Amino acid sequence: MSIYKAGRPWKFDPTTGAGHRPPNSPGEYRMRDGSGCITYIGETNDLARRMREHIRSGKLPTAQGCGSTLEYMVADGRSTSRTRREHEQQSIEKHHPTLNRSKGGEGRPAGK
Repeated sequence: MSIYKAGRPWKFDPTTGAGHRPPNSPGEYRMRDGSGCITYIGETNDLARRMREHIRSGKLPTAQGCGSTLEYMVADGRSTSRTRREHEQQSIEKHHPTLNRSKGGEGRPAGK
């Protein structure tokens, strides 16, 4: 059984504000470029905060017409940092996003 509900992820376009803004909840997210390719996959304990960090760093561009989007899935109450990181690693291995430098978690140990 998955820690994420079956179905497609929620989408948000930070340039136009279209879609569903990420909540302050744990989950997994993907960034897509204007052509629809997945450029980054990550997991976090606060989706909204993490999106703002990626916008500030430039990893999630918000220039008019760039077409970048954030897709996310909120984790259920049974998830832990460890289970979300395991799922993140599987997603990275499956999609090979260009901006992920490692196989997930950047080598950080999962918290308790």
